[in-house]
Amino acid sequence: MTTPSAHLPVDLRELNPASKQYLEAIFELGEEGQRVLQARISERLGLAPATVSEAVKRLVADGYVTTQNGKEIVLTNEGNTIAQTLVRRHRLAERMLVDILGIPWHLCHEQAEDWEKVMTSEVEAAILAKLDGDATCPHGNPIPGEPSPVAWSELTPVAALTAGQEGTLTRLLEDVELDHDVLYYLEKHDLMPGSDLKLLEVAPDGTRTLEIKGRQVALGSRLADNLWVLPA
Repeated sequence: MTTPSAHLPVDLRELNPASKQYLEAIFELGEEGQRVLQARISERLGLAPATVSEAVKRLVADGYVTTQNGKEIVLTNEGNTIAQTLVRRHRLAERMLVDILGIPWHLCHEQAEDWEKVMTSEVEAAILAKLDGDATCPHGNPIPGEPSPVAWSELTPVAALTAGQEGTLTRLLEDVELDHDVLYYLEKHDLMPGSDLKLLEVAPDGTRTLEIKGRQVALGSRLADNLWVLPA
């Protein structure tokens, strides 16, 4: 299989860090089936709308994105190749850190940031050769360029489950990965991909009580939107 990194138009080590951040966010939002708008990028990265607006203008000038109908942001072929490679290497770095080096699950996202910039296609192949199970990151997101183990259409957010419904936690959206404290809470309570869960009840404020491995765990509405399960 030809990986996206086989024909990179630029050296990722020389890519502007801000451009890298935006390209990854745009790719991931599109991967999640969302229309990529400046407001969504602003929410994802926690940046002011004016800052995002200026960054998008630079990405357009660099030939990495275009805009449709004045609003929706779309990666060009060049931008998509770069973004896909960045995301691929980031997720492979996460697997290396967790599976091979034993880094705690809740720390791997942050620490993978530096590894992805210096990874080569040879290192990509070496990590893939050592992976057990599906080609996903530790948070369940598929590694671009590899077969996806579960179709997005088969998954549903915890927020859409009804009381009594069961499923297997399969994927955490990137919104969750950006928050260290949230990841620590999820790991502490076994809310990680592969865990079977059951929704016990939904409180009036949207808090959901889950049963996981015989224990009850509370989950707020924001997190319930970002944790996706494969229904039983």
